[in-house]
Amino acid sequence: MKPTQVMKRSAAELTHADVGARLRALRTAHGLSVNELAMRAGVSVGTVSQVERNKANPSVRILERLRQALSVPLSALLEDDDTGSDPIAGDFVRRAAERPVFDVGNQGMQKQLLSPHGEHDLRMMIILVPPGTGSDEVLVGVGEKAGLVLEGTLVLNVGDRRAELRVGDSFQFKSTVPHSVRNESGKPARVLWIMNTQPPVVHL
Repeated sequence: MKPTQVMKRSAAELTHADVGARLRALRTAHGLSVNELAMRAGVSVGTVSQVERNKANPSVRILERLRQALSVPLSALLEDDDTGSDPIAGDFVRRAAERPVFDVGNQGMQKQLLSPHGEHDLRMMIILVPPGTGSDEVLVGVGEKAGLVLEGTLVLNVGDRRAELRVGDSFQFKSTVPHSVRNESGKPARVLWIMNTQPPVVHL
């Protein structure tokens, strides 16, 4: 069996994160109303309401603003604090069967969080990019981003440069530079995505 086949099967067995329920619980725990959270995060009241009711898949930009407004790590929006069966390695190991999976945006992109539970400067994800789709919004800030194409092909734009990436190709660039990825092929693509991006966050 090919490695990509194993990865597909494992991803299908993972449980989608209930971002809406987690957001509502965190907001309530912080004693904030929907209006107050929206104001802190710099997003609309409707956005917060739709995310909490799982009526919309939030973009990475929205997730980042919400987690900053609540002063919690990204993993707090994706899983409970006591998630994981390994009490010793839980803060520095992420077991394959315990990866939170969540949808982002409205084009079918899906992400698996690889970073262990808790607050970490470095974040790792596996991103599924369906055919004919790409990133509408990216996080920009001081730091770097890097990755490795695991399956399919991708077009990576960094500044005014364009690179066509195939399986096994890797990349790394300053995250202050405008960038985007797009799958222009007819087959799904998967990429290991690594980033260390500090605030401020800018919407492109």
